[in-house]
Amino acid sequence: MADEAEGPHRPRTVTDYESAAALTSALMEPNLHPSSYQKVTCGGGADGNGNISSICCDWQTPLLDCNSSAPESLEKEVERLMVLKEYQILDSDREEKFERITALASRIFDIPICLVSLVDIGRQWFMSATGLGDVRETSREVSFCSHALLSESDVFIVPETFEDPRFVNNGLVTGAPYIRFYAGVPLLSPEGYKLGTFCIIDTKPRPQGLSLNEKQNLRELADMAMDVMVSRKKEMEQLKDEKTRLIACAAHDLLTPLTGIQLNLGLLMDDETLTEKLDAHQRELMETSVKCSEMIERICFEAIENFRDNLVVRGGQGPSGEGLVDMDQLVENVNKVVSTFTKKVPFYIDKEDNVPSTIVSDELKLFRSIMNYLTNAFKYTNSGSVRLHIYVRKASNVISDMELDLLPGTFVAPKSDVLVVEVQDTGPGIELDKYSTLFTPDGDGSASKTHSGIGLYSVATAVNSIGGEYGVFPRENLTATHPSLASTLLKVPQTSGSVFWFSIPLTLPQSVSSPERERKQPSSAVNAATASNGTVAANDEDASPILPNPKKRTTDVGEAIDTRDKKRSTTLPLAMSGEEPLSDERKKSVLIVDDSLTIRKALAKGFSRLGFKVEQAENGMEGLKKLKASPYDLVLLDFLMPVLDGVDVSKKFRVWEKECRPWFHQYIIGMSAHANGNEAQLGIKAGMDRFMGKPIPLKSLKDLAESKPVLEASTLLDNRHRKSVEAILEAADRMERLTSDDEKSKSSLSSSHGLSSHGLSSSASDIVLIVEHCTERSLLRQIVDKSGWQVVAVKCSDDALRLLKMRNWGVVFIDNDLPLFSGSSCIVRFREWEKRSRVVRQKHIYLLADTFDPHSLQSGVDGTLGKPVDPVHLSQILEAAAKETFKCSREILIR
Repeated sequence: MADEAEGPHRPRTVTDYESAAALTSALMEPNLHPSSYQKVTCGGGADGNGNISSICCDWQTPLLDCNSSAPESLEKEVERLMVLKEYQILDSDREEKFERITALASRIFDIPICLVSLVDIGRQWFMSATGLGDVRETSREVSFCSHALLSESDVFIVPETFEDPRFVNNGLVTGAPYIRFYAGVPLLSPEGYKLGTFCIIDTKPRPQGLSLNEKQNLRELADMAMDVMVSRKKEMEQLKDEKTRLIACAAHDLLTPLTGIQLNLGLLMDDETLTEKLDAHQRELMETSVKCSEMIERICFEAIENFRDNLVVRGGQGPSGEGLVDMDQLVENVNKVVSTFTKKVPFYIDKEDNVPSTIVSDELKLFRSIMNYLTNAFKYTNSGSVRLHIYVRKASNVISDMELDLLPGTFVAPKSDVLVVEVQDTGPGIELDKYSTLFTPDGDGSASKTHSGIGLYSVATAVNSIGGEYGVFPRENLTATHPSLASTLLKVPQTSGSVFWFSIPLTLPQSVSSPERERKQPSSAVNAATASNGTVAANDEDASPILPNPKKRTTDVGEAIDTRDKKRSTTLPLAMSGEEPLSDERKKSVLIVDDSLTIRKALAKGFSRLGFKVEQAENGMEGLKKLKASPYDLVLLDFLMPVLDGVDVSKKFRVWEKECRPWFHQYIIGMSAHANGNEAQLGIKAGMDRFMGKPIPLKSLKDLAESKPVLEASTLLDNRHRKSVEAILEAADRMERLTSDDEKSKSSLSSSHGLSSHGLSSSASDIVLIVEHCTERSLLRQIVDKSGWQVVAVKCSDDALRLLKMRNWGVVFIDNDLPLFSGSSCIVRFREWEKRSRVVRQKHIYLLADTFDPHSLQSGVDGTLGKPVDPVHLSQILEAAAKETFKCSREILIR
């Protein structure tokens, strides 16, 4: 039996496609195997209407018996193949667990061949093949197992192949291994899909077939094989999680030395004496180093955030970095970074005029993908050149025969406009049988010669996550994609080489209707290589920074600590921190909880026009957290949502509200497009105040805003807001007086003892550490700022633990609801460390919690502060801490 992979046409496999959409497009294309274009009949004859079907796709089963089998549909086949891919079993090494099962079956049935066969797109692949030697796959076109998957019988049996018109001329019957008998049971996954079969094969016919006991034995052996596959999948997922954790930990550890590098580079850049002595080239090298370090920082943060997201939702894609991408600057970034590489050949950049100056995409993923392609090209190209070509390929339905033979149809004729990036090299090229190892995480051991490795796998992952496609083709096929370059290519002596490409959907900013309107001036393509280092010089010496700006940090630790020796200001208006000054007027707020982005956007737009501050939540769990965090004038809550539905949210919130916010009844309107009268009553019983069907007309929003329950809620919240503002201002005044008394007392004491009070006016105890998992400036921080304290704010428990170990703080406020581990757990860990490593105990640690838990005091906190924060209670805490600070300072000065 020949291995079908050793031919000029490698059978297609689902591992070649990253998404269901890409797979669907591929299955809609005709198969490239010439032998698959054949006229076949259903059941060896005509179908019910006497028509003869034409099979031209490698995933379709020829000679199907329509009386006992159900033909596969494209949609179901895509679903089945994507589930098969999730098992990460195709093209893996043989494993003993499977070998033992097939060997056992061979002995039980006294049969020479037993297989664990998985049905792929254009092949059947054998995880175990007792009796077939080293053969690992055959074409799906001659597969018995593909018939077994579509059979309506749970055990598919062919007693005598010579008497079955579907198989009498099959190549596996007329040639090795000369199949005369076949019996197979589908491998049914827990997801409900038939991934392959557990089958037995004999070279002699068995007219009697299998007895009932033998059928049951075969079923149980198939179940055993499927159980092994499921266990193996779980182990693979755990291993993947562990690898992700290790990457995140490595990225986290890299940030420490990277911060040192950035600080030193910053000092050098700020040294005017040094920078004045640098020439233009040296300044450019310094700037490149700074921007490269920023890029490394962004990559590290992305790895850490992806790991944190995976802790919450398995397989999450991580935070989206989609935004506006300046294509001219992106090209400049690539050019500047590439200029630092060691290269043996010239480098050219061609950006065609049809490329918009600004697109919507993920800038970091585009940059990383281009750089991975280029580093590979420079590594393997010793003569000729490397060229980066960026252009827009327009949507088209016309595909020439030449293009179809050489390139994927989705590449040469995309259904919509795409941005294409090609890296063309003149290296040794890639052998056809090595293509299967490209864009995979591990390769096949010959990665050093075939471009295979983690870099290409990174491209595959990044491009797929932004809805793109990727691939590679021989450089000689460039004339198929760019006929206008044919004459130029013929003049180049190097005909070998490869073209690595990827394409992404072309999305323009909404305010731009065309590239021509968007472009301020044409960007000239860079088409000349310098003789010194083989790189391309930038056309604009005054270009903007060469790399994308790093993400804004979520902490201001460095800034706060750097100012620890400055005198604490007695007044700190909110406007100084970028916040609007306190106002007696409160803006009305509405919370929209719905898993439909379209509905949330529409309602948000309507309420914004009415002057409401709009907050949104995309699932019930997120909505419940927002409900507990702050009261709203109005809440719109969807019935059917992932994670936690609206009815459960309402039940849980009303229980919490009764205990923790008894002074306010949150007005909640339930929404649903499918709920009937009975379900609406369930919502009312669960605590909702009203039910409305979706979609809600925008014109009715004004009526909602002016309804009596909303107006009553607004009045109550307005009064509470005014009291909060008064409390904040009163606390600021008290703190100002206290600070003034503090300064006067220190001055008096220092004079009477002949000492200087310089340096005693501010200390570590003047700084408040706030740990909150929120994206906006909280009321807690506003009050602390207004009270004149310096603030260090972080968002996660690991940063909190690190800072608690660094120093003693005046006051510590830590939210109990934090990622990774809770605030109370963080305090327990810190107190355990404190007992071993510190003499002076940290005072004034307060836990922010929805409800008071007496056990929390046992974890080492000095008190709790409810959420939302009570301004009066908070002011009392800060005032007490300030008085203690003054007392300690006085005692130290006297001593």
